[in-house]
Amino acid sequence: MKLSEQLRADREKLRKLPDRSSRLRFIWDYYKYPLLFVSTVLVILLVSFISNLGKADINLYVVLLNNDSPVVECDESVFNDTMSRAGIDMKGKRVDVNKDLSLGMGTNEAADMETLQVLTALFSISDLDVYVAPKQYFDYFVQENGFADLNRLIDRDILDRYPDDLYGRSDANGNLYVDGIILHKGSPLHKAGYYHDDVVIGVVNNAYHFDEAITFLKQLLRDRN
Repeated sequence: MKLSEQLRADREKLRKLPDRSSRLRFIWDYYKYPLLFVSTVLVILLVSFISNLGKADINLYVVLLNNDSPVVECDESVFNDTMSRAGIDMKGKRVDVNKDLSLGMGTNEAADMETLQVLTALFSISDLDVYVAPKQYFDYFVQENGFADLNRLIDRDILDRYPDDLYGRSDANGNLYVDGIILHKGSPLHKAGYYHDDVVIGVVNNAYHFDEAITFLKQLLRDRN
C-alpha cells in the first residue's frame, strides 16, 4: 500500500474511534517509533541551540550529574579558580556548569528518559567537555565509548599518585584504557559541596574544549587531598 493510501486509511480508522483516549492510543500504537525519533532529533537540536548561546565566552562545559547543589550551598568559584591555577587566562571567559540534571533520584521514569536523551545529545554534538557522575551513570557512556583515554593524556606522575582510582577497562592486549578518575571526599568538588559520595570524572571523547578539559582535570587531580 502506498504511503498516501496508508495515511488515508489511518485517518478513517481514527475518525471512527469513539473517544479522545482511544484516538491517542491508536496514534501511539501506530506512530510511536517515528514520534520518538522526531522527539529525539528535536531534543538534540534544542540542546545544540541552547548550548551554543554565548559559546564564545565559554572555555569549558561541565555536567555534574546528581550533585548536591539543590540542598547544599556550593562554592561555584572552584571551576574558575582551578582553571586559573592551571595557567589558563579566564579574563572574559567562564566555565559553564550544568547542575540541573539527575538520574534515578525518584520514581519518574519519564523524567529519567528525558535526562538520558539530553545527555546523549550532549555527548553526540561535541558540546560537553567534562562529565561527573556516580559510577552507575558514568558506566552508561563508558559502554558507548564516550570518554577519552586518560592513560595517554594525563601525566604519568599524576596518575601514579592514584593507582586505585583509575576507572577503566583493559583492551584485547591487556593495556589499561582509563575512562575516568574516581573522586573521593577531599577532592575539590567535594570540598566545594557538590558531592558527598564517590563520583567518577571523565573527559568526553569529542569535547569541544578538549585541551582545556584535560588541563582542568590535571589541575583538579593536583589539588585533591
